[in-house]
Amino acid sequence: MSFRLACVGKSGERGEILYKQPVSFARRIRFLLTPARRPSPVRRNDKWFFAMLLLLLGSLTNHAHASSILSKNITVHVTRMRLGTVLKTIEEKGNFYFSYNSNIVKTDSLVTVNADNQTIKEVLDQMLSYRFEYHEAKNFVILRYAPLRLNIVTDKAATEGDSYTISGTVTDEQTGKKLPNASVYSHEELQSVLTDKDGHFDLNLHNQNQPVTITISKEFYKDTTITFLADVKVTSTDTTIGKKKTLLGYILSDDYNGIEKTSLGKLFLSTKQQVEAANLRGLIAQAPFQASAIPGVSTHGDFGGQIVNIVSLNAVGGYNAGVDGFEMGLIFNLDKGDVGAVQIAGVFNVVGGSVNGVQLGGLYNNVLGNVRGIQLSLLHNSVKQDMDGIQLSGLYNHTRGSVRGIQLGAIGNIAGKNSDALQLAAVGNIAGQKFSGVQAAAVFNYAKHLTGVQIGLVNIADTSSGFSIGLLNIIKSGYHKLAISTNETQNLHLAFKNGNNKLYTIWQGGMRFDENSKLYSFGLGFGREFGLGRKLAINTELGSGYLYQGTWLKTNLLNRFNLDLTFKVARLFSIAAGPSLNFLYSDQRSRIDGYAYTRDLHHSFIEGNRNWTGWVGWSVGINLF
Repeated sequence: MSFRLACVGKSGERGEILYKQPVSFARRIRFLLTPARRPSPVRRNDKWFFAMLLLLLGSLTNHAHASSILSKNITVHVTRMRLGTVLKTIEEKGNFYFSYNSNIVKTDSLVTVNADNQTIKEVLDQMLSYRFEYHEAKNFVILRYAPLRLNIVTDKAATEGDSYTISGTVTDEQTGKKLPNASVYSHEELQSVLTDKDGHFDLNLHNQNQPVTITISKEFYKDTTITFLADVKVTSTDTTIGKKKTLLGYILSDDYNGIEKTSLGKLFLSTKQQVEAANLRGLIAQAPFQASAIPGVSTHGDFGGQIVNIVSLNAVGGYNAGVDGFEMGLIFNLDKGDVGAVQIAGVFNVVGGSVNGVQLGGLYNNVLGNVRGIQLSLLHNSVKQDMDGIQLSGLYNHTRGSVRGIQLGAIGNIAGKNSDALQLAAVGNIAGQKFSGVQAAAVFNYAKHLTGVQIGLVNIADTSSGFSIGLLNIIKSGYHKLAISTNETQNLHLAFKNGNNKLYTIWQGGMRFDENSKLYSFGLGFGREFGLGRKLAINTELGSGYLYQGTWLKTNLLNRFNLDLTFKVARLFSIAAGPSLNFLYSDQRSRIDGYAYTRDLHHSFIEGNRNWTGWVGWSVGINLF
């Protein structure tokens, strides 16, 4: 039994997916992924038949997993649906991920696809108008923008002693224009060259009496792979076939701009290395070891930027595709992709992918992906995406994504997105989105949406459901009140309350008007409001203030606890009244003419103590705002 389910997305986008069995209507889209059909073998009498067959079988065995994603069959019927929605659904149902530059792949564009039992590659070709090529790596499919095609004319492919020399010219297939700076490389021997201004190249490889495969890549062109087998030449533009086991299932970050675009990358990498990186972006090989003096002068030569090494030792600095073990550079390390385990540099590390492990930079660490582990430097740590672990620097840490763990910076810390962390700094901390951890700084803390705790001299948040503890707490969309009241000691008392109803700061001051019994006060307090419905609330407030009784040479501190019942008359107006408990510490022993002597104003329930006086008081007033 089969039926169709209509799907409706944003902006009226519609789609139908054919189901082969009953399914839940709660799912918006269901894609059918089935094993690809293998073509039947073709019988040949060619003398090279068995050699070719063995080569093909070895290739298919080595890459059975790698070729399994694009060859799966799928049935898709969508009308004017967002490209991003379709790609996301294919990911979920196929249990893999797409990687692409979102500046090129316009996920908000609308696509219409009608495909019955076609491969994922064929569906992608329809959606992307045949302007991309695809590379598989682990559980990823890389979408590489390649609207153009190139052509190669081989001048020479011959054995010369211990070398196998291949030369030729690379041109644009449509215009015939000769293409400079195209990369010609061999995966087997990890060697590469660039074409010259006339599109010509000479590639010298070791003569191993085995088939030789080379690939030609250039930015915005589809890759072309050529295999040489004695006198037989096979040309293919399908780069998923013929790659050797040295290919690593490896992926770079989504919006990967490359470490070659960073200021340090431009400074330490040659123009040739930057061109190679642009041409060969998604093509990564693996090797156990690299030793280098500087980028380009290494055991892998100019191809070093395309190789992930298990161990990389760099006398001055190194340039790798990534490290899956240990890396040390006397001055610096530059890695295009992921770094795992341990990375140590005397001055700086720059990583284009993610770091999983420990990263130590003498002065500076810059990671364009995520960090999972420990990152330490004397000056500055920068993470473009998310940080999960410990980030420690002598100046400041900046993570543009979310932070989970600890940020410890002598000057400050910055977390760009939703974070649950402990931020500790001598000057300040900044959280750009929701923050549910603890911010502690000697000067200031800022969080866009605070659900945790801030401890600092000045605490600022746009919105808050957490706690801000400091001398000045500013919540943009929080609790703001101007309280005007009178009490048993002062005729006029003013208080500005700011924070949220869980915890607000009180800046207060007051005076007594009596000409022969003047009194002035100022101080700081904290309060909390407990709601009792739409109109009623109870406010508990604790404050401490200095009383001026005619001299600054004596200490007069009044500590006061208020318990007020608040009735909200209107949105910006309320009335509050209630009792108070007062404790006065004073070492002033006598009254000064014209000023009040507070010990004589109230009956104290504390007897026999020269410094402490206590009494029960009251207050009544109004709240504005």
